[in-house]
Amino acid sequence: MDVFLQRLSLEYAEQLLEFEVENRIFFEKMVPGRGDQYYKKDTFLTFLSELLGEQDRGEGQYYLILSKDKTILGRINLFNVKENPYFSADIGYRIGQKYLRSGIASKSVEMLMRKLKAKYNQLNISAKTTSHNYGSKKILEKNGFVLDEVEVGGAKLEDETFDFHFYSWRNV
Repeated sequence: MDVFLQRLSLEYAEQLLEFEVENRIFFEKMVPGRGDQYYKKDTFLTFLSELLGEQDRGEGQYYLILSKDKTILGRINLFNVKENPYFSADIGYRIGQKYLRSGIASKSVEMLMRKLKAKYNQLNISAKTTSHNYGSKKILEKNGFVLDEVEVGGAKLEDETFDFHFYSWRNV
């Protein structure tokens, strides 16, 4: 499937909220939940505006993963962005449940990393996932990320505890 990255904007606010609501239960099995308020339109728009402010200030780079027909397939984000003395950020992504196992996440990480490598000579990109998120670990490793650390029992999802796995991609 052909995908492209679209910089986050208010243009996609309603479609993005629908995507988040549709995938909430699935996402909360893999990452800590955002709470009920997040999914209410006014709160969501406030949250989105805050992200856009961070993006405008250079503190984050937020993208939608879109199909050719502009359907939101997922999101990929760079947050905690710093550009001195080299580019560093944390990367995170989420793919809608019905688009899993189609290579979208791996392709999106590859596209974003290619964009960063073309713009910056030195990179330090960090990622974290849970021990039971085998797909995410595979995607990171396929894209050259290396496991740096495991935080035993660091993630609590529903009534279960999982380890956090911390990865990095560096050329500094």
